Amino acid sequence: MITLFLDIYDQIYNYLTSVDFGAVLLILKITGWLLSAFFLWLVVILLKRSDAAWWVRERAFAGEFAYGKGANQRWEEIKARLQKGDEANLKLAVIEADSLMDEILKRMGLPGQEMEDRLQQIESQEVKSVDKIRLTHKTRDLIIHNADWCLSQEEAEEAVKNIEDALKELEYLS
Repeated sequence: MITLFLDIYDQIYNYLTSVDFGAVLLILKITGWLLSAFFLWLVVILLKRSDAAWWVRERAFAGEFAYGKGANQRWEEIKARLQKGDEANLKLAVIEADSLMDEILKRMGLPGQEMEDRLQQIESQEVKSVDKIRLTHKTRDLIIHNADWCLSQEEAEEAVKNIEDALKELEYLS
């Protein structure tokens, strides 16, 4: 019985230390590396096609993209227009805030020709303040399409505050 065990052990040991087993291991290693490289390539292609990492890019470049000149400078210019209080600056503040939001939605990769199309892609579970963005966009549309429409200070402040809430939610503002 012990000799049978020793014979089996010797055969296994001889095979594992032979050149044949080394060749088998080499083939397995090369195959494993090729399969790993293929699956890694496949994961990268699928992530790129699904644009699954858009939020990583947004967090990394949010401040640089949204404000360009420096942190919060573009937003501060919008708020400064709002503080001037005359109707032209109030309207410009709303238009610029809406434009900033539209740029961010485009950068997020939301499809659509118009901002309304991009807003339809967002669910309220994803961005809680999407309804506020829609209200501000409607106010902007009234300003653009009806030159005689009067905008009050309160309406302008509410519209800009809606965009500010959305920007804070999306972590563009602190």
